Amino acid sequence: MSLLGVGTTTQAAPSMKSSNVTSTQAGTTGDSYAGTRLADFRSAKRLINVRSLPSKCGKTPIATAEGKGKMTLRIDDTRSAGSVLSRNIEASNGVISAGVGWDVSKSHSITVSGSKEVPRGKYGTLQAYVKYSGKKFDVQQMIGVDWWTFQTGMTAYKPIGVCFKYSER
Repeated sequence: MSLLGVGTTTQAAPSMKSSNVTSTQAGTTGDSYAGTRLADFRSAKRLINVRSLPSKCGKTPIATAEGKGKMTLRIDDTRSAGSVLSRNIEASNGVISAGVGWDVSKSHSITVSGSKEVPRGKYGTLQAYVKYSGKKFDVQQMIGVDWWTFQTGMTAYKPIGVCFKYSER
């Protein structure tokens, strides 16, 4: 009975021993919002400022044909190539995939097919490289109730085809 004669009820807060907080979530309270613990919000990450980059050729040849002319150099092959990410991106592959619009953990099959005529008396080299399409982005993390950008200028590239380079001497 309260002082005014109106009844009140109280509930005890659960003890830490019986709450759903694990040792990996030290410093959190087990409070929840729609089934999500505060620890999940505190570790939330997202990509912002996602923008397209011009396509580019890889640096390592995936196939080579060479020989002395007069002849035709030809490359026909199918290869598997994976996405290329900036080093030390502090976000999961799932977060990156959602932000850039493709699965960064999946390999893509590309068909390499090309030819080049080598003139008589010359020595030609035809090299094939993976061609990539890319996205540039910044990574944010929720700290408290605010989003903070902590990585800028990160990149992700996916294989989209082939580039050829020809040289002769």
